[in-house]
Amino acid sequence: MKRLRSNGIVWFLDDEALFPLVQGLKEGPASKRTHETLRGQGRNVFVKYFVEKGFLGMARNRLSPRGRREYLVGRRLSSLSIPTPRPLGYGLGKRGSFILQERIEATPFRTAFDEDSQREPLVAGLAALLDRLRRQRVRHNDLHLENIMVAEDGLRLVDLHKTRVKRVRFSRTDELANLTHALTMIYDRMTEGEKDLFFNNYGRRDIRPFVERGLWNLRHDWIESKKRRGFLPTSKLVVTKNCVCVRGREGAANGALLETIKADRKVRVARHEDHLRKTYRSRRRLKRAWQAHVALEYLEMDVVPRPLCLSKASLFESGYVAMEDLGGQGEELDRFLDREYDSMDFDRRRAFCDNLLAFFRSLFEKGVIHRDLKACNLFVLSSGFRLLDVEDIFFGAPTEEILKRMLVQLNTSVPGRIGKSLRVRFLIKLLEGFPFDRRRLLREVAKASRDREIVYEGVFGLKRESWQDCRRGSPSPPSQSH
Repeated sequence: MKRLRSNGIVWFLDDEALFPLVQGLKEGPASKRTHETLRGQGRNVFVKYFVEKGFLGMARNRLSPRGRREYLVGRRLSSLSIPTPRPLGYGLGKRGSFILQERIEATPFRTAFDEDSQREPLVAGLAALLDRLRRQRVRHNDLHLENIMVAEDGLRLVDLHKTRVKRVRFSRTDELANLTHALTMIYDRMTEGEKDLFFNNYGRRDIRPFVERGLWNLRHDWIESKKRRGFLPTSKLVVTKNCVCVRGREGAANGALLETIKADRKVRVARHEDHLRKTYRSRRRLKRAWQAHVALEYLEMDVVPRPLCLSKASLFESGYVAMEDLGGQGEELDRFLDREYDSMDFDRRRAFCDNLLAFFRSLFEKGVIHRDLKACNLFVLSSGFRLLDVEDIFFGAPTEEILKRMLVQLNTSVPGRIGKSLRVRFLIKLLEGFPFDRRRLLREVAKASRDREIVYEGVFGLKRESWQDCRRGSPSPPSQSH
């Protein structure tokens, strides 16, 4: 290895011929550009700069610079036949360090997975790579799918400065860390066949339940971190003294007041010219609503009215969330069914039911749960559905008790004349795939529903109905024919 110096940077290069490519590189005061491709001497070289900030960063740069760590790990992985861009050298500066690697033509795995219609080879290749890491006792520690590249000759592992090769024991924790980090971006969108293919090629079908539990925990931790940053400047948010705006939507909530839609002891909902404004009497509910909005923005789930900004509460003023106004584009589920159900034919009723099922499945797959799932908190649009009362959204696995409560709420807040067969079909299909005793859960939902009054907002106002007065009886458990 050759040791050379240029512009205050000490370079350690496998090939002295690389020096003309790097001798023009400098450490900028704020170096926004941290990677680039250098071309010359008949080769393409990828160089990445690790910027260190603060006292801890400076200490790390002196004791264990990230550029050198990535170089050494890259050499070790190559010796273990784990595919990664060939390391060519590293550089040490005062404010950071550099890594030099061969430049490969490749696409991030996540992009390839999203764009390729034939995903089985990708899934099988990912499983094989992860199996190789397990056998060689390699824990990557940042194995998201932007750090796995798809090249012509297979998959390559990149971004190695956090990677550790365990000398003796590769624990279940190490194994699950690799698996869950790699799968978290795509697992919800993998078909059951693709999941089977993955675990068959990985060679450990028994580990699947542990992986899925780990994915829930990982998602929960990720969401909680985004919620905690809901009042800080981020890639998604712009923060001023009294306001937090979704980036790109600044200044989109300045319209004049048109009308007050609702006002009670908890909230005031008002329509403005260019937005809907929900003012919260409780700061705790305001915080909860905004954090849920922010988490859904990061999840890129279009399942609630788009948030525009948060106005912070002050000593004398309550805070509010400004959001898109869905008025005129649809109506709440209970009112929609009261208006449209009788005129729907059999096929239209089935299609509407299936679309609602697909919406709920997309929520459950992402761990989005609504604590108050009355029909008035579901908004029907021509393009789909939206959840209202965002402050009642939380994130977690849909347990049996949670599902029971949600289904009872929904079942007792839609018009009683909706037929028993359609209700039962909806409940059965919604519970498909859950590891619960569906017949028992359906009996419990039916019993709890019968003990409650049906209450919903109809076209002409609030309606209260008893199951006995309905044209059709209460939902009951499915017969053997179902």
